[in-house]
Amino acid sequence: MRLSGTPLPPVRESTVKYPGDFDELPVANYAAFARLPPATRVAYCIHRLEAEVNNGGLYQFFSNSTGQYVRETIQALIDIGAPKTGDLLARAAEICFPGGYPSDASQYQTLLAEYGEVAELVEPLDVKFLAYEEPLSKLVNEYLGTASV
Repeated sequence: MRLSGTPLPPVRESTVKYPGDFDELPVANYAAFARLPPATRVAYCIHRLEAEVNNGGLYQFFSNSTGQYVRETIQALIDIGAPKTGDLLARAAEICFPGGYPSDASQYQTLLAEYGEVAELVEPLDVKFLAYEEPLSKLVNEYLGTASV
């Protein structure tokens, strides 16, 4: 029962929680990704980045299907307020794609350098990423709290 004059608690626009609610998000291909709401795409990109890097490093992020979302992931990091992590990912992309990231993202695997050629350069960036200078989970949840999911 609400007492007269007692303000109602604020209503959160989104009750989606990161990262848990994104663990099983079914995204089979880029077309399915493109159909997601914009805020969900942002959280999905960050989730996949964290999952891949924590499992096998930045090179793994680029070599798996997540490699087709490099531009979107850099933008997602900027959108949530993690520009240092976005810069780190951009530097890793420059190392792993010495000829430049392809304009057609579906061609990412053909332009990816061999791991042995770039390991010494990209592994220090893995260490920097894993130090989590920017609190990605907190930033994503703040972003989701202000965006439509």
